[in-house]
Amino acid sequence: MFRTIFITFFIAIIAASAQPFPALDFQSDTPGTFPAGWTSKNEEGMVEVYTVAKEGENLFLHADSRGNSVTIGYDKEWNIAAYPIVRWKWRAVTMPTGTNERIKGGNDDVLGVYVVFDGWPIPNSIKYIWSETLPVGTILSSPFSGKSKMIVIRSGKEGLGEWITEEHNVLEDYRRAFKKPDETPEARGVGILTDSDNTTTRAVGDYDDIIILQAK
Repeated sequence: MFRTIFITFFIAIIAASAQPFPALDFQSDTPGTFPAGWTSKNEEGMVEVYTVAKEGENLFLHADSRGNSVTIGYDKEWNIAAYPIVRWKWRAVTMPTGTNERIKGGNDDVLGVYVVFDGWPIPNSIKYIWSETLPVGTILSSPFSGKSKMIVIRSGKEGLGEWITEEHNVLEDYRRAFKKPDETPEARGVGILTDSDNTTTRAVGDYDDIIILQAK
């Protein structure tokens, strides 16, 4: 009996240690501040663009880019083979205009969620974007780096102002985008980017409830 309880407890500890980071829901943050646990190479810009906002009892991340580009990230490794699903909510408010992600001068998005993998000196990444112009399903390399692949999952103004839940198998998307059907990369963290520097316009959007899940 004791042996059975011990084994069950030991298995539970292993399972808990294998869990990826908890849901990033901003509920423990203070409205008007930059969210805890997130970082950026641009420390001054990150607090200008990203702040925690509140509607009713719900807290979320609000992004307001005015002609600038600041990426923020949450660094945490996890087993992408065991937990390949990334789910989140986002809301497009104001879209940058004159965009075209295929060229440097038009590479701005109202909403962008990254998954960052291993790679040196520049890590590989998948960026899920809401594009103003490119059709849903488009997969392309960033005009700034072939190590960043962009996947268009929303396009145009349909759904503007509404919270929308997205869910994607990042491992499958990685293998498809990088054309490496047998590779299982190491996941290093997630990132967010709402930007408008290349079009010198404005982009406003919201993010919430970023969750890493097991495959169904």
